[in-house]
Amino acid sequence: MYSLERPTGTYKEHLKKRRTVVPSFTEDEELKQLLKLYQSNRIRTTKYSFLSFLPKNLFEQLHRFANIYFIFLAALNFIPIVEAFQPEVSLIPIVLVLSVTAVKDIFEDHPVFIVDRLDKGPNEWGLT
Repeated sequence: MYSLERPTGTYKEHLKKRRTVVPSFTEDEELKQLLKLYQSNRIRTTKYSFLSFLPKNLFEQLHRFANIYFIFLAALNFIPIVEAFQPEVSLIPIVLVLSVTAVKDIFEDHPVFIVDRLDKGPNEWGLT
């Protein structure tokens, strides 16, 4: 009836061979196993995930000219000839700004994450 083997070849080749449309709320264990082979249809509207937060956030913050400017000044302060004051002190403003902005982004994205979880619920395969 249904094959539980992973599809071989590309996804489009698999669809050309055979396309089976079944309801996601089926009681057939074989179909449930077949449905688990495919990716979910979950839609995420959050900007970040747990793993992508730090790289994406730093990427976005480093696109702001002011942040690049302060990083440049902090790096320049580590050169003894150009040093205006203690090099470690020059890092405080940029680290503070980057940290506060990262925390702000977390607090902005968390409610969106919660709404995503509430909208879809545990049945990510369901069609409503």
